[in-house]
Amino acid sequence: MKFYPVLVGSTFFIILGSKILQNKEVLDQSANVATLALSVILQALPFILLGVFASSLIRYLVREDWIAKLTPKNPVAGVIVGSLLGLFIPVCDCGVLPVARGLFRKGVSMQTALAYLLTAPVINPVVILATAMAFQWNWHLVGLRVVSTFLVGATTALLAGSVFSYRAFTDREWHRHEHESSKISLHQLLVHAGDEFFDVGRYLIISAFLAAAIQIWVPKGILVQATSNPFMATGAMMLLAIAMSLCSDADAFVARVLANQFPLGSVMAFLVIGQIIDLRNIILFAKNFRLSLFIFLLVTSLCLTYVLSLSIHFGLGKLMF
Repeated sequence: MKFYPVLVGSTFFIILGSKILQNKEVLDQSANVATLALSVILQALPFILLGVFASSLIRYLVREDWIAKLTPKNPVAGVIVGSLLGLFIPVCDCGVLPVARGLFRKGVSMQTALAYLLTAPVINPVVILATAMAFQWNWHLVGLRVVSTFLVGATTALLAGSVFSYRAFTDREWHRHEHESSKISLHQLLVHAGDEFFDVGRYLIISAFLAAAIQIWVPKGILVQATSNPFMATGAMMLLAIAMSLCSDADAFVARVLANQFPLGSVMAFLVIGQIIDLRNIILFAKNFRLSLFIFLLVTSLCLTYVLSLSIHFGLGKLMF
């Protein structure tokens, strides 16, 4: 009996597949979806591979206490430095939280650590290069993504540091975990990087096919109605970014596909909020932060991204560059 659901499911997909093969239009559309999705995957995979291995090596080679000695104590200056640390510690969103907590444990202020946590997945050389390649070396758009991420991440970190005490950013369980992780060898870190590569790859494959399906299969009339309203388009793209939970090394390639249908402001919302708040980060933040800080980061970053996206749509992007 335990094989009955598998047998039923297999039979269903076999019948569905045979029906698709009998319909030339559906078959052609399916081929277009597969072609578009595979092109996105093939372009993104090298950057994912580079990102996860660079992230692992940086975490192994760079000591947080070195950085702690160089970061300023002034809150505003600390947030600016923290937001730019990703240029020198290029850790992807999969591993940025341990580095941020390590910086905090070594004496960096909470504002600086939070600024690094929220911006490093985007403001780092690998992701900047990946974004440029995905959007055909459009440096205007790359700069807009970097500046938008900086504004949302730095503002959220500065506000959080002003409202919450350092206890909201620390717990005993995490300190025990950090102590154990300090003994990890280079070999173990590289093995972990390989695991991250395959884990991130799953999200990329699903998201690439979803984005391709939206472009090919969703009726143009529905897309026109959704994208003609910037308020609706921005909300839809933010929800899509959170649900897809893409790695920062790959999200620009998926966004490039969606950019054919959605306005610039909503695409920028996708590129910004997806690396601050997604399903994985929601779980990690809820587990490691106090509930009040977690909710504050969630609400503040969502609101700032939404407002910034609408501002870009109504002309702020042209004023910024």
